[in-house]
Amino acid sequence: MESQPLAAIVQELAETTIAASETIEQLSDRLDTITTQVDQQGQQIFALTNALQTLTDNQSTLVSHIAHLTETLERIATSLEAGNGSVS
Repeated sequence: MESQPLAAIVQELAETTIAASETIEQLSDRLDTITTQVDQQGQQIFALTNALQTLTDNQSTLVSHIAHLTETLERIATSLEAGNGSVS
């Protein structure tokens, strides 16, 4: 008689262990999926950072060119004004 309750306890422990193992396996699969997603997002962030740096560099170059163009236009305007002033 005593072996039946013991067998039932062992059976229940075995079922609980199997259920826990399955749950752990599912959690492990989900964690793998999340890890993959985080890796992909990290790569995307890295690519976006590089693109942003390129845009920043290009903007700096553009601002420099605009400043140079502005100086040149100011010299042309000054030259034209000086030319017009001497003609009048």
